[in-house]
Amino acid sequence: MVIDVKLALMGDIHGNHIALETCIRDALDREADEFLFLGDYISDCPYPERTMAVIYEMRRKYRCYFIRGNREDYMLNHRRNPKERWTYSSASGSLLYTYENLSAKDLDFYENLDIQGFYQKEGYRPFRYCHGSLTSSRELLLPDNPNMEMIMENLDVDLLISGHTHIQESRSYGTKKLIHPGSVGVSWYHNGKAQYTMLHSTKDNVLEWEEEFLQLDYDIDRVKEEFQTSGLYQKAPFWAKLIVHTLETGEDYTTPCLLLATDLCRKTEGEVHWPDIPEKYWKMAYEYYLSE
Repeated sequence: MVIDVKLALMGDIHGNHIALETCIRDALDREADEFLFLGDYISDCPYPERTMAVIYEMRRKYRCYFIRGNREDYMLNHRRNPKERWTYSSASGSLLYTYENLSAKDLDFYENLDIQGFYQKEGYRPFRYCHGSLTSSRELLLPDNPNMEMIMENLDVDLLISGHTHIQESRSYGTKKLIHPGSVGVSWYHNGKAQYTMLHSTKDNVLEWEEEFLQLDYDIDRVKEEFQTSGLYQKAPFWAKLIVHTLETGEDYTTPCLLLATDLCRKTEGEVHWPDIPEKYWKMAYEYYLSE
């Protein structure tokens, strides 16, 4: 007998345990049967250990599927290369803060995850899922990716679910579909509301999957307070401000500010050695995009 399954898709939490808890409560209220977590559990927001506590509790209580994202890869690479120089700065301070607040258990958990998975259940069409792409945790499956048509053409199933983009959408490529479930923790668009997607069977044909995009209000003021109490404003000054701006508005300026700060540093100093981008250039970039 085929069972009608509701599968909650949650990706790109980025350490925002408050948004995560809100999404989980909502999914349980909607009678979710299973949870699929698409990586990027940590970094950018404070207290990564609190997010990991939620993840471990979910693993203990519910049927969950986990893969790792590029942020987990950053942490694992740092453990393998302890001479990699991260500093308390807008360039790498958030990464360093996150790493210092993770445990060996957390890193071992990431180490045992793949970057992609295959979901199969009797009576349902199987699908594949990943953080970035099936071959790279950092690849963005967006229309401007020159490999998109080839990726979807070579896909051996009809459905691919991918995180990493922080965009909530679905797109069709012939008879195949790509779903981006959005970002739980650092959401783009929708005024910064926490995002996840519920996947369930259609009413007419239990073999097919249908996506339901959800955007939720949550207590952003609590997250902002944690930025203060954690010391992230001191450890990653302008990066932290940029993340808070995204939380409040859904507008992301992290990449533009990074590129501008790097360019300003190169033009003035003659060269750039990441993460040695002086804070004055971050300040200039931040004020260029977000001056009041």
